[in-house]
Amino acid sequence: MELTLKTCNIIKLLPILILGACASAPTAPYGWGIEPVSLYDSGYEKGTEIISVQPSTLRAVLSNFETGEVDVLDISHPRHLQRIARFDLKLNNGEELTSVAFHPSLNMFAAVIDAGSSPGRLEIRSASTGEMIDRNAVGFGPDSVVFSKDGKLALIANEGEDFLFEPSKNQFFKPEGSISIIHLNLSGHIKSHKNLELANMLNYEGFVVSQGGRFLERDIDWNGDGVISKQMDFDGNGVIEKKKVNLGHFEGHDVFGVETHGERKLLIPVKTHSPALLEPEYIAITPDASKAYVTLQEDDVVAVVDLINEQIISYYGLGAARHKTDARYDGWVKFDQSMTGLREPDGIAMAASGRYFVTADEGDTEPDASPSSGKQPVGGGRSVSVFDAATGTLLGDTGNQLDEIAFGNKVYPELRSNKKGSEPEMLVSFDLDGLPFVAVGMERAGAIELISLADPFHPEVVALGKIAGDENKSPEGIEHFIINGEHYLLTANEMSGTVECFKIVRINPLSGQ
Repeated sequence: MELTLKTCNIIKLLPILILGACASAPTAPYGWGIEPVSLYDSGYEKGTEIISVQPSTLRAVLSNFETGEVDVLDISHPRHLQRIARFDLKLNNGEELTSVAFHPSLNMFAAVIDAGSSPGRLEIRSASTGEMIDRNAVGFGPDSVVFSKDGKLALIANEGEDFLFEPSKNQFFKPEGSISIIHLNLSGHIKSHKNLELANMLNYEGFVVSQGGRFLERDIDWNGDGVISKQMDFDGNGVIEKKKVNLGHFEGHDVFGVETHGERKLLIPVKTHSPALLEPEYIAITPDASKAYVTLQEDDVVAVVDLINEQIISYYGLGAARHKTDARYDGWVKFDQSMTGLREPDGIAMAASGRYFVTADEGDTEPDASPSSGKQPVGGGRSVSVFDAATGTLLGDTGNQLDEIAFGNKVYPELRSNKKGSEPEMLVSFDLDGLPFVAVGMERAGAIELISLADPFHPEVVALGKIAGDENKSPEGIEHFIINGEHYLLTANEMSGTVECFKIVRINPLSGQ
């Protein structure tokens, strides 16, 4: 009987060519597919994290967090991506290159560097020589940088996620996150900058304050030896066991460590929405550069920034996704368990019209319960969601389509069923034949999925592209570009050190081609 159930699920999830044909927009006589066309190998085993395209020159910049280098790629021949330059940013010990962005028109790129316990910085560099054009201090832990469409603004999400431990007080503490607004002149030099602080949202209407156990998993040098230990005898009894040990306090609540996880995954309790727990992740800017929308992943929130008056004007609580899923790692994939998950998005994108924003609901917090227990919302909606930009109202989400389509294409990571499934990470928005679409990278499935937003109340997955290789790929950054009317996608695959190029192709439902 179990075999029959599993077989039924497979039959229900059609191969992607048929799926693309069935899901085509009513006005188009064809569907969509995603065809891999080339793979760029950085020469490193991992680290290729963020990629950003300059459409006017068909170049891309690619960051490597392992080496602190930036590659400049020629993407004008999609079947042969070619590196034309590599720049070593010469980071100091303890610093990390976290994000890059190509300026939309000038011959330069922005890079942000996380400096640990010191404020991070923005660097503006030449895309031809790598030489510094300008630089500026920003907030703690900058995690992403984006340019406005006109290139006059650069925005940085300063996550401030690094926790420290003070043993004399038995206290954990961290810097607060912030949002940096950088104004640039016509030559790309910095004219002015401002850091926006985030508000205390404890009593803000519409936000979820978890009364149960919900934790951030963070690597923290608890014993101060300069090493993040993979295992640790926290209680000093001479035995490393799979148990929680109280290690101190954060904002009046207990912090735990699991000895078999060591300092890699200390459990920071999420009990409030205090400023210290608001960690800006990624940013989408409206086409007219009047507003920006910033994900605060761990708090299941999007902050709305008025870029004209340079202030945060609203916080949208994103609520929970509810749908059927496979919530058990048991050797069988059956999407028949009910799940309620706080969306907790990582990536965010604006529709070209500016009317709504779209989130990739990856999740980050860990509940003190399994996804199938039903005791409390889990972290991560395992979905892509569409919201009205003016009001923050949820229009629709993909439900469990992302995981089901991954399973139907034999890339669903069943060992992650009791975690966050395929984990939608970053996404990019664009129009195909006048209709809105997004493409989303599936970190754990090693794939990208194309989603039609023709009906924003019912977003529909219409195609999947598998990233090359049998090992971990972990697509992080994702970009879109057009050559001669043909649409292409790039994924930066951080765990394989590669960039894959895909072409979005039309599929005739009658011929399958």
